[in-house]
Amino acid sequence: MLEAIHSADLVILAPSNPWVSIDPILALKGVREALSDKTVVAVSPIIQGKALKGPAAKMFSELNIEPSSRAVMEHYADFLDVFVYDESDLAFERNEIPEGIDTVQMQTIMMDEKDKIGLAEEIINYAMSMKRGR
Repeated sequence: MLEAIHSADLVILAPSNPWVSIDPILALKGVREALSDKTVVAVSPIIQGKALKGPAAKMFSELNIEPSSRAVMEHYADFLDVFVYDESDLAFERNEIPEGIDTVQMQTIMMDEKDKIGLAEEIINYAMSMKRGR
């Protein structure tokens, strides 16, 4: 896995449950450190305080964390470069965004293959244009 991260131009964290799906990967030796050297984009699995599927929002509440895109962004803040959240959510205030993280609203609800491909292309285009601008 570390080899794949090291050779990647871009790492995208899919809109998955941070605790059940993503954290076990991040807990592997060297993964967080490897990500800190890459351009990392995360897509929020929480839209308007709810998860489209799975227990993420319920888990947030049980952990005494408000289920929100902001909470997801903060969870990944130590290695994150770009945070994508749904266009239907309220836009973040500048003071809500950790330093060094770019935020962008996109249509993140994926109903079919076309939506999945469209979102992936939009994220890749955004991240690559951001890298060129640095």
